[in-house]
Amino acid sequence: MTGHAFIEIEGGKPLSGSVCVQGSKNAILPMLAASLLPEKGCSVIRNVPPLNDILVAFELMRHVGATVDYFANEKVVCVDATHLTRSDLPESLTCRLRASVLFIPPLLKRLGEVRLPSVGGCPLGARNLNYHYRGFARLGARITSGDDFVISGEAFTGNTMYLDFPSHTGTENLMMAASFSKGVSIIENAASDPEIYDFANFLIKMGGRIHGLGTRTLTVEGVPALTPIDHYAMNDRLDAGLFMMAAGIAGGKISIIGVAPGDLRILIEKMMQMGIDIGINGHVLDVSSPGRGLKPVNVLTCPYPGFATDFQPAIMALSCVADGQSYIRERIFDKRFSQVAELRKLGASIDLDEEDGLAIVNGPTTFKGADTNPDNIRAASCILLAGLACPEKTIIRNVYQIGRGHFDIENRFQQIGASVAIR
Repeated sequence: MTGHAFIEIEGGKPLSGSVCVQGSKNAILPMLAASLLPEKGCSVIRNVPPLNDILVAFELMRHVGATVDYFANEKVVCVDATHLTRSDLPESLTCRLRASVLFIPPLLKRLGEVRLPSVGGCPLGARNLNYHYRGFARLGARITSGDDFVISGEAFTGNTMYLDFPSHTGTENLMMAASFSKGVSIIENAASDPEIYDFANFLIKMGGRIHGLGTRTLTVEGVPALTPIDHYAMNDRLDAGLFMMAAGIAGGKISIIGVAPGDLRILIEKMMQMGIDIGINGHVLDVSSPGRGLKPVNVLTCPYPGFATDFQPAIMALSCVADGQSYIRERIFDKRFSQVAELRKLGASIDLDEEDGLAIVNGPTTFKGADTNPDNIRAASCILLAGLACPEKTIIRNVYQIGRGHFDIENRFQQIGASVAIR
């Protein structure tokens, strides 16, 4: 899925059948970083899909000296970090993976310093890393910045830390660092997403002591050492949401297998308000939709348990086929509307006030085929959804982006009757 490949979609067909949800990228990436904390032995993480971001993380881990054996068919990775040898994170990898910052705490603990050039990922505007660095400094790290960021230190002491914004990676980083700092740390305004919960349980299994899971205040007691473990990572609610909205926009009925419905409550409610039928059958969601004649929706993104910013581009595609005006407000990222230009190529009518973070979608849209080039995972997912509702051919360039967040997209969509091919 690299080079000049593109996704070709011929939409206008209702979906049917079943699809399984993949393992959660946003839970697995911090687990991979934390698997470098034990000083000897192998950790095993299961339910790990071969997403581009995860494969880059493996390269980073090998670069610093870890042995990483990945069994793609079994979705299992085995990590042995007994012999870490270097603490510089190369720009060729960090520019492709914003989650590179998660490797700071384990390298700081094991080697006493980390060198970090730039950090990549999705171009979503101001995603400030200062609160990561301020948190490390409060625990006793020294931070110097020239051409590289250098974070160093030997002895760390627990402290109270406050996140200006309940950042996912910020919370994970400070949980890891607090776990090897002597005494007790309190992390205020922590993120409370399900992925944070799963990752905290990963650290607890390793011997960490973390209290207050699921709340905005975490208390972490430092421990002398963490030990290797075997852990089955949670499923990906963002992957589940993509398929839910695919059924919503294309019409038809599909079953989505491996869902934690409680993690998707707000998305389920919003889709039901639009006139999509969602049946919860344990950990399976049955989603059926007429695909047209949907009701407009109002959405305001905010930290969990609010409406996830990662779902905003996809629900914008869905709102394009609703009868009337939908109001979509983005309150997390200031560059999270990049999909609007691509949706307009497909014929969507969207009024945008970027300063106020407001998009007004004027539905219903009759989509027409176009050649698109979305610049991040979620924008690519949005165009994929629009393509499912477009009777003509839709092309999505930049295939690498969707492969950062969704595994084997071509076959999984073909399984439910969509005409999606990688050329």
